[in-house]
Amino acid sequence: MLQAAIWDFDGTLYDTYAGIMQALLQLADEYRLKVDRQDLYRLIKEDSVKTAIQNFGQTLAIAPEKLSKRYHEIEFATQRDPQPYAGALATCQAIIDQGGQNFLMTHRDRGSERFLAAGGFLPLFTECVTSEQHFKRKPDPEAINYLVKQHQLDPATTVMIGDRPLDVVAGQNAGVKGCFFDVDQFHSAPTADIIIDQLPEIVPYFQARN
Repeated sequence: MLQAAIWDFDGTLYDTYAGIMQALLQLADEYRLKVDRQDLYRLIKEDSVKTAIQNFGQTLAIAPEKLSKRYHEIEFATQRDPQPYAGALATCQAIIDQGGQNFLMTHRDRGSERFLAAGGFLPLFTECVTSEQHFKRKPDPEAINYLVKQHQLDPATTVMIGDRPLDVVAGQNAGVKGCFFDVDQFHSAPTADIIIDQLPEIVPYFQARN
């Protein structure tokens, strides 16, 4: 039986990819860089936005740091009202009802907490780890290790839930279980301990076995 869920934010609790894609496509357009929308989406889902920006930089011979700064400016302006995935709030509440805990581990800044607060999620979370704490990026397990130690979590009953392979690997690198939210049916994390298509499917893992 699981007792602690460490959630990714983008693409897991909240569907923020419309804003992310809009920002990346606008960035490419500003530099007159032609990109394939479907290929770009698959790249950021199976790898990361950071990799996409690095690829842009390599093609354009421009420092990725400069492109990343502009991307975040655009994304901040476009990411105004992302919505949670179906069943996300009820799933977090169900984990609490079973005596479990919810945690957040995201590379987004504390804006993620504002979105959680607006959606009624924040009271259901014990702690939120954001980019402002400057932990190493997933799949490095540093942030997850921090949560496990800080809250005395049992790795055997803790799960990292995310929509990308690197979320799963980060969890497994920390010695916790990795759950892949395969919302796009990309089947890109075959080594995940748990694979779900809808968020409520994780709830039975938090329920006591008779």
